[in-house]
Amino acid sequence: MVPVRRRGRIVNLFTLDIDWAPEPVIEDTLALFEQFGVTCTIFATHRSRILDASRRDLFEIGIHPNFNPLLAGQSGDAGAIIDELLDIYPDACGVRSHSMVQSTPLLDLFASKKLLYEANHFLPYWNGLRPFRLWNGLLRIPYNWEDDIHFSYGRPFNESGLDQDGLNVLDFHPVHVFLNTDTPDHYALARPHYHDADELLRMRNTKGPGARTLLIELLRQQGSSITLRTLAEQQP
Repeated sequence: MVPVRRRGRIVNLFTLDIDWAPEPVIEDTLALFEQFGVTCTIFATHRSRILDASRRDLFEIGIHPNFNPLLAGQSGDAGAIIDELLDIYPDACGVRSHSMVQSTPLLDLFASKKLLYEANHFLPYWNGLRPFRLWNGLLRIPYNWEDDIHFSYGRPFNESGLDQDGLNVLDFHPVHVFLNTDTPDHYALARPHYHDADELLRMRNTKGPGARTLLIELLRQQGSSITLRTLAEQQP
């Protein structure tokens, strides 16, 4: 068992950034949430048969648009990128950009698309998260933990570092859950095989704590949970 410190009342809300993971990798991560009956908000980058068939009582699907090509000078339109994902997931009401890309025009664009909330504001290990309303009516839900940032800080996965009271919003990636990633070097070795689930499985970290073992322990400890959509709907 991975020791995770607990003190007071901790409310953990879980999110996933799909990031074009192969279907077996997505399926593997969703199965963990199903095993423990814990809800999760999924930010999708593409059409997935696993997401299409996922349990709506456990999983909310938001969108995870990739604006990085625009920043690199490639042709395209931010509105069209959003619309493409909303055509796939018309019930989506939340957004987190790939690489957390955000700007005032993008936030206004999210609002114009009738999205309810955005979750781009990252505050690592921050205590006392609170959603707040932006000028355009969009609700901002900050988050304070992400698996790849955790290993980029060089922190061990025997705990999350989120033992404070109050709201925590955690972000996992299916590829890191599948690999049980624990260091940047581990992921760098696996990354060339990103779309080969069999090879990724062979490269899974089985020698110590990583993203997978931490997620399992957090899910094991979790009681009732809600999605970000439910949290947003509860806000004034």
